[in-house]
Amino acid sequence: MLGVMKITPILFILLFSFSAQANWKFSGSAGPYVNALTLPSSSLTPTTKSGLVTELKLDKKASHDWRFKSELILRSDFLAKDSIETFQWIPRSFYAQKKTSALTFRLGYQTLSIDGPDVINPADIVHSKNWIDPTNPITMGSAGLSVSQEIDAWNWEIFYIPYQTAPVLPGEHSPWLPRKNRLPLESENIEFRIPNNTQYQYLDSRQLHHALLHNIAAKVQRKTENLEVQAVYYEGLSQTPFVLTRVGANIIQTMPTQIFEVNSTVKLLPLYYRQQAVAGTFLIPLNTWAIKGGMNWMKPYKDSRVPSETKTAVVGVEKNIETSLGMVTGIFQYIHQERLNSTQISFLRSFFEKAWSGGLRIPWGEETSFLLGGIYDQVGKSSLYKLSANHRLTNSWSLEAAAQYLQGPDKTLVGLYDRYDSYQLKALYYW
Repeated sequence: MLGVMKITPILFILLFSFSAQANWKFSGSAGPYVNALTLPSSSLTPTTKSGLVTELKLDKKASHDWRFKSELILRSDFLAKDSIETFQWIPRSFYAQKKTSALTFRLGYQTLSIDGPDVINPADIVHSKNWIDPTNPITMGSAGLSVSQEIDAWNWEIFYIPYQTAPVLPGEHSPWLPRKNRLPLESENIEFRIPNNTQYQYLDSRQLHHALLHNIAAKVQRKTENLEVQAVYYEGLSQTPFVLTRVGANIIQTMPTQIFEVNSTVKLLPLYYRQQAVAGTFLIPLNTWAIKGGMNWMKPYKDSRVPSETKTAVVGVEKNIETSLGMVTGIFQYIHQERLNSTQISFLRSFFEKAWSGGLRIPWGEETSFLLGGIYDQVGKSSLYKLSANHRLTNSWSLEAAAQYLQGPDKTLVGLYDRYDSYQLKALYYW
């Protein structure tokens, strides 16, 4: 395992050596941001994030056959109490590419390109996520070797990952670890009530079935004017670790639901588990309309500590409308998830089971655009709404504002975070 873990520094040395004499195409953005939750701040859980976010892109075509590409996201939080949130380094890509007459090889951090429905893409099953904000997870690249080929309307790709990138969980002081009411367990038979300002402690994570080692993904895709379809297979680390809880508690009710009252620090044990997964998506273009859909089936390796198989299906329509302000795009989807109840900490899982979602992108001239979206879950009677606006001040500067609202009954996962409405303001300089 030690030899595999050393791949990252060795990989960077090799890639930098390759690019030492290159003339770069350098682009990106950087600027300050403020993100606030509408919760009363406390010494345990700061509810305001403030810092700098930077995206760096490098692109160099060294020759007809060789190319280097990089996309890194750097994010700081000056107010965070946890080192994992103080500075985040998120590699989306950092690879060297070699093209032959038949095949394309890539070595380094990369993401398997998987087309699919917007909002929720069920074929997004390969890469780990940064879960610092579970309502807005960020996909992280994986370090490995991929081989791909295009043959007319067909293309295929195989991606080998010697050591998968591990997911990033919210810090011990994160407000997304609940501080009052109850723990967010996916169980109808057990409830853990917690006192105000409950404290958390992460234990050392554990791997089941060598989940981080030797992951592999494969994709086959066909694109024509009338239909786009793809199939994906993945064997490796689950995107969301299973989080076991270890607490001291007093039982206060046995029937019909077991209710416990927590009387100690909540200890969290992340389990990285292995799974097999298959997924597929389709796109049918119809002039200004498009029908999009997809599904996945994920089956963890057998272990009594992790959940059983899950299934997700998404189908929806997209419509483009030309207006005097520009092209308005509307999306409408239905999302269906099936999974067994368990005692997993579920802030890392989907908020919704049988849900309707919709969104609009509305331009306002050439400099301003608005995004509106929402999801409503029929099972939990819960909803999440988002609104954002982007205004380009100059060719180099833009201003972004966003708001997010959660609503749901107390017994639902969304209801647990009902007061977690948030607002964000960001200024970005582009070069």
